Amino acid sequence: MAQTQVSVYTDLGRNNVSDGLFIKTAGFAQYQFGKYKCEAGIQVDFKSNNEKVLSGYNFKLSRNCLIRNFPLEVESFYILTPFSYLLHETNWGLLINIKLIHFAIIAGTDFRTLTITESFEEISTNNKMHERWNLMYSFSYYLKPLDNPWNISLSITDIDNFVINQESNPVINLRTSYEPGSRLNLFIESWYKSAGAFNLASNYFGFFFRTGIIWKIN
Repeated sequence: MAQTQVSVYTDLGRNNVSDGLFIKTAGFAQYQFGKYKCEAGIQVDFKSNNEKVLSGYNFKLSRNCLIRNFPLEVESFYILTPFSYLLHETNWGLLINIKLIHFAIIAGTDFRTLTITESFEEISTNNKMHERWNLMYSFSYYLKPLDNPWNISLSITDIDNFVINQESNPVINLRTSYEPGSRLNLFIESWYKSAGAFNLASNYFGFFFRTGIIWKIN
């Protein structure tokens, strides 16, 4: 059976480079047929210091696999993040998602490219910087089993929908979710990001709230 899912959420927060409060909204459309799933998302900045209103694009393709009766999901992705008219970032890579009764684990790698999109005399012809084989991870613990109608989870990760952080700068995410019906899921998340959490010194960087809905159309 094919299934379509739509999710929408809003972020409100601030960090050391946001110049005050930022407000972002994102939407995703997902289509699943059998073992395969494709998803596309876009992010809109309503209030930020980003010159670009459309500030993120995300495309995913995944497949559910069974290895010796152990289920997992293999996912490929491509993310485009235009920070401004001058600079944008692209990320692409592979992830493996594993779900247990109370745990969800994601591990993989990505390839990042930072590109200067405008030409200036002081910038050389080499306007791209590449980072290869970056580590991606997410470890989540759920208070209830993953399929429970309501749940509370705590995650440590360097992955978000439109941002992949450096390995040494993970984000802590506290999430509460509730399913009032079989097709609808409501959630609230609080995200805390530090600078250099895995280094000798750790400093506060930013905090934001996220709230949204997930609707399974059919």
